[in-house]
Amino acid sequence: MLAEISFPIPLRRTFYYLLPEEMELKAAPGLRVLTSFGSRQAVGVILRVLPEKDADLTRFKELKSVSRLLDENPLFPEDAPALAGWMARRWGSPQGLCLGAFYAHSPLELPLIGDAPPAPPAALQPPPGLEKLAEALSSGGTGAYLLRLSDPERRELVYPAIFSAALGQAGSQGLLVVPDLNFIPPLAAVLETVFPGRVGVWHARLTPKKRAEVWAGAFGGKCKVVVATRTGVFLPFKALRLALLDGEHEEIYRQAEAEPYYHAREVLLRRMSALGGSAVLSSPCPSIESWGAAASGGLTLFDARSPRPRGPGPDVRVLDMSKYPGDMIARPLADRLRSAVAAGGQALVIAGRKGYASRLFCANCGWMPRCPDCGPGMTLLKTGPGDTVLLCRRCGKKEPKPGTCPKCGGKVFRDCGAGTQKTQEALAKLMPSARFARFDGDMLRGPLKAMRSSLESFSKGDADVLVGTRIALRELGAPRLSLAAFLDADSDLSSADFRASEKAFQSFYGAWRLLPAGGALFIQTRESGHYVFSRLAEMDYPSFADGELAARRDFFYPPFCHIVKVRFASLDHAAMAAEAAAFLRELAFLKSSGDKSEVLGPVAPTGQEKRKFYSEYYLVKAATEETAALCLEKARALPPPPRRKALHRGRSLRPPLAAAAGYPRARARKNNTI
Repeated sequence: MLAEISFPIPLRRTFYYLLPEEMELKAAPGLRVLTSFGSRQAVGVILRVLPEKDADLTRFKELKSVSRLLDENPLFPEDAPALAGWMARRWGSPQGLCLGAFYAHSPLELPLIGDAPPAPPAALQPPPGLEKLAEALSSGGTGAYLLRLSDPERRELVYPAIFSAALGQAGSQGLLVVPDLNFIPPLAAVLETVFPGRVGVWHARLTPKKRAEVWAGAFGGKCKVVVATRTGVFLPFKALRLALLDGEHEEIYRQAEAEPYYHAREVLLRRMSALGGSAVLSSPCPSIESWGAAASGGLTLFDARSPRPRGPGPDVRVLDMSKYPGDMIARPLADRLRSAVAAGGQALVIAGRKGYASRLFCANCGWMPRCPDCGPGMTLLKTGPGDTVLLCRRCGKKEPKPGTCPKCGGKVFRDCGAGTQKTQEALAKLMPSARFARFDGDMLRGPLKAMRSSLESFSKGDADVLVGTRIALRELGAPRLSLAAFLDADSDLSSADFRASEKAFQSFYGAWRLLPAGGALFIQTRESGHYVFSRLAEMDYPSFADGELAARRDFFYPPFCHIVKVRFASLDHAAMAAEAAAFLRELAFLKSSGDKSEVLGPVAPTGQEKRKFYSEYYLVKAATEETAALCLEKARALPPPPRRKALHRGRSLRPPLAAAAGYPRARARKNNTI
């Protein structure tokens, strides 16, 4: 008998090993094995056990034997190899790496499992408005729910009640996944009052000893609830009955930095369905994919409104920056910032990004060039010394930089866009006596102590102004926060991502919720006519989501299609063009499919004709998941031309994952209202 084994390596293949006679009856899919792999011993996972006659052994000169079975039973009650295979098809990573995500932290020797402590004697009463959700969860059946928690500060009241209702049965376990490491301590503390001594925490900065303890606690059932960051979706549980994803719309749940690529939300939904448990997606502003799933019946929606009337909301002011040409901070905002800090208040200032987002505008009248084909503002791209062009990042159209303004005839142009560091410098000149803190992607990659110190200095009131990117839009708990401002709202709205409007509104809505009733939200833009700004007066997220979902349906974007991005790159332009043509021929079946599937492209970066390296990409909008998987498979199956290589051929961007690591988001959009 043979065992087909997968290893956590970046190869799209499996390996056959002989099973010694004493292992034949014990070997089964999902068990780990120790065996020789090249010149070393490696741990793999059995995918299937089969007779030698049923295996294709043409690539094997000799067969090695399995050295040792590491498990008596699979670590996961569900079929982990099947889940990994689904991940591989959906996001295009090798199955070995996908399966390795489940087994990454499993020890060679499994810990001894003792009896778990008894369940808590009493259940909490569900908060008003959530009685039906608590009833559904306590029934113990399979379910998928979308919880719109309009006041996220109520999480510490709502979540313990939800877990108490769902985990009343002895032996059942729960998982709470959060988008931010700083959310773990307070949530773990309130859950500890419900499940004393049985709450574990899981994140990347745990010590190896603590990580091993939590892994064993989840695996053996000692941990009743684990509060984790996104990798917690791969933990082994003895009896997982409820998984709750907090802030399900957050981009941090997309694993885009390295393979395996995945979205924690989708993995969690798939896993809980396989386990026969319940999944709850919670957010004040759900993603359009989740909102669409609720509209179609895939998720059951519960809207948990605050029992206390909020009253009049903060004032919202949209500043048209064409009226303040050359200013990084418009005068009304500068005046309000100074007065807010002088009165003892705090301000949250959101910059476009860490670095610079350059766009061109007339210094006299504020005119900004737009793409004549699809409408968004065009980016100023420097292709060489003194050589600049205008680029549309949605459709790839290029135009020369204008010499004069077509609106006023002015000849002086300036570029705009400031990152967090430049913003902090400008604010320091505006308010020399103010105390500043900064929070952006650089802080996240730095020491944990520095990250917490920066946030705590603001939340405790030690800093007057917090400058950050959108990741600073957390429940900060700042005692004196009275003003929030977006200096460059166009950096999101002009994005090539079809989710640009959704992300922008979520950011504005998130900042608005942080402010007290007498606060003020300022938004600087040169696209004041964009439809998103017309929806800010009511700050009604469900209404916005309904409109966005309708636009996605009309223009055939996710969740109504599945996107595959295929990129070609080579040192030889002719070879690249030939392989791209071969790919398009392979996709000829889309024309006869009878659905809306289509191919957009090619889109090529500007200035590459002056380099010795060429690249371009295509977007496939597939009507079904099966069609998307087939397109990706055909892209990967293309043989490179003889003696010439076309690099980086395919990577799936199957929604809800809009971008994979190293790749920009989908650039093709039919209308700037999407």
